[in-house]
Amino acid sequence: MPLHFRAAIALSCLLLAAAPARAADITLDQAVLAAGEKGKVTFKNVLLTDCNLSQSEAASLFSGALTREEAGALLERLTAKQMKIPETEILTAGGDHYILHDLVADNIAKGGADSLTLASVDGVMPDDSGDATLHSGALRFQNLSLPGFAAALRGADLGLPTYRFAHLNWDGGEVSVVDKGTPAGAPGGNRILMHAGLSQVDQTFDADGAQLSIDARFNDLSVKMPPQSKGGTTLTAFGYPEVSADAHVSGAYDAAAKTYKLADYSFDLRQIGKIAFSSQFSGLDKTAFLGDKEAREQAVQAANIDWAQIDVTNSGLFDKIVAFVALSQGQSPDQVKAQWRGVVSQAPLLFSGAPAIGVTARAVDRFIVDPKTLTLRVKGKDGPLKLADLLHITDPMAFVARLDVTAAPVGKP
Repeated sequence: MPLHFRAAIALSCLLLAAAPARAADITLDQAVLAAGEKGKVTFKNVLLTDCNLSQSEAASLFSGALTREEAGALLERLTAKQMKIPETEILTAGGDHYILHDLVADNIAKGGADSLTLASVDGVMPDDSGDATLHSGALRFQNLSLPGFAAALRGADLGLPTYRFAHLNWDGGEVSVVDKGTPAGAPGGNRILMHAGLSQVDQTFDADGAQLSIDARFNDLSVKMPPQSKGGTTLTAFGYPEVSADAHVSGAYDAAAKTYKLADYSFDLRQIGKIAFSSQFSGLDKTAFLGDKEAREQAVQAANIDWAQIDVTNSGLFDKIVAFVALSQGQSPDQVKAQWRGVVSQAPLLFSGAPAIGVTARAVDRFIVDPKTLTLRVKGKDGPLKLADLLHITDPMAFVARLDVTAAPVGKP
């Protein structure tokens, strides 16, 4: 063979050896990841399509054979068109047992994926009084990113936000837990049943990863106590065989203005009432979302709270409480309300006539008379309050004196 031809072959082999491995399909029949002394995670039939890792690298990643630093580096390098895991079994050190069904991730790269879906999750949590059970319906994430996960594995700040996503749909789920105070043979059983319906979360982030907006809705949340339990009999006496509610969270951050507005944080309990919180913060640097633990804490404490508001709407519970107390004390509902109004009228005296307490007391008094809505907005009397002040209140009387409270008329929040 001519010398120049042999040299060309040798050069080609050298280039191939130096080039990165081509993407290929990788199959792992089963991989077991140790989780402490007794826990473990078992991945069954893992399929990575068009994956840039070698078979041995993928196996080591799922087996837990790598150090935290090595696993973090490998996760950052991993790319794949798709990952499918039909079944993942999780056994915790405490004996809890979970099975994740049909996990699928598409277009994996840079510690994230275009989408991740999970068909369902089933779990059993052993207990001497009876096992608790869990079932979750399908979860669907879009634009999932885990920027801090690899860093945490490398031993960095474990409090760093480890994941974010643009959109989540959840079909809901159920949890069943034994009420230890109710006998197993009691009529109606002795289990507390918790349910969640269809839920949705939408978020946006800036180029650095700071959250710019969130809108989350959790629907058909409910808790049903055993009929013969203490809680069950109390709820039944008030006409509530179960407690059900919807929850909503909505907020937006303006990085340029360094302001965050919590538009709504509310729970709407059906036939009971609704409670909603809202507020606005200023001087909030985005290191509060992205920095290390110390930087986040400093950014939060340096921020101001411009105002905070609470809105309460009565949908029947207040009237039932008044009727219940009246019946138990042998009084009329009007007599009970008169007693409560008398107690509320004394509140300002406990705070040396502080204007904020006076406004609050008058608003509560109006609500007792006509229980429809109650709205109170609080802000600093001489300017915004530092969040650090709220976290370190040493003199309640002096702090209350710094507050300005306004109340909306009844029925007009």
